Amino acid sequence: MKKDKKASMPSLSTLIEKFSQEDVIAVMEKEYQAAPARLIPTSLIDDTRFIKDVVLSSDTINSFASGLKEKGFYNPLIVRPNGERFELILGRKRFFGAKKAGILSLPCVVNDVGDEEMLLMLLADTRDNRSSNVLEMALVCNALSSMFGYTQKTLAELSHFSRSQITNILRILSLPDNAKNDICLGKLSYGQARTLTSLKGRQLEYAYKKIVDSNMSVRESEQLVRSILKREDLHSDEVMINVSGLVSFSIKNKSVSFAFNSINERDRFLNNLKNNYKN
Repeated sequence: MKKDKKASMPSLSTLIEKFSQEDVIAVMEKEYQAAPARLIPTSLIDDTRFIKDVVLSSDTINSFASGLKEKGFYNPLIVRPNGERFELILGRKRFFGAKKAGILSLPCVVNDVGDEEMLLMLLADTRDNRSSNVLEMALVCNALSSMFGYTQKTLAELSHFSRSQITNILRILSLPDNAKNDICLGKLSYGQARTLTSLKGRQLEYAYKKIVDSNMSVRESEQLVRSILKREDLHSDEVMINVSGLVSFSIKNKSVSFAFNSINERDRFLNNLKNNYKN
């Protein structure tokens, strides 16, 4: 008789209690060391779908490849079945290092967990692993929130961050792909990236390039973003001042109403407004 995964799924409170423990992954890895591992062809293992956008640097992959060639595997990879294939859960750097080293079969422990528990394992691993980056945390937290309705309060409890920190971490996902890749590669720090989340479009691209090219500190990055936002506010004020001499207007309940004496006057006003925003 097939086991019902839903029926055997632990309650939310049980999961939170388990995965909020600091040493949960270390304890699990000790258990996996004692568990019987099986050799699985590398070609049958797929990357973790939830954090596949987290780019690993070539230096990291080469370092793990060299280590595995020299010393072999100390801990097995943790995977879960996915049809006739397997999906990686834990051991991503070792997995890519093994592929780089040309290792054809990998020792794995197969753990048939659902998406929610897999995400909680990834969150705990990211939290406890100092070499992880903030994008990984953001992707996992976002998946738990969107797929399973986890609140920022619960995510904060699980990640050992404050709710405001979780909010800031999730904002990182709004950045363009090139900025997120630079976070993964260590070219853009979390502090620098956080300052960029208040910008959009050309302003964001300009600030991002300036911060990376000039190797700005977090404080310098904050000052740059503040100056850009201030210029935007000043520009908006200048536009209103420039157009105010052309037409009568009134402000009521946060709305602005313009009165025109003719269609030509309206067109001149719109052209002037357009030219102001081009400058």
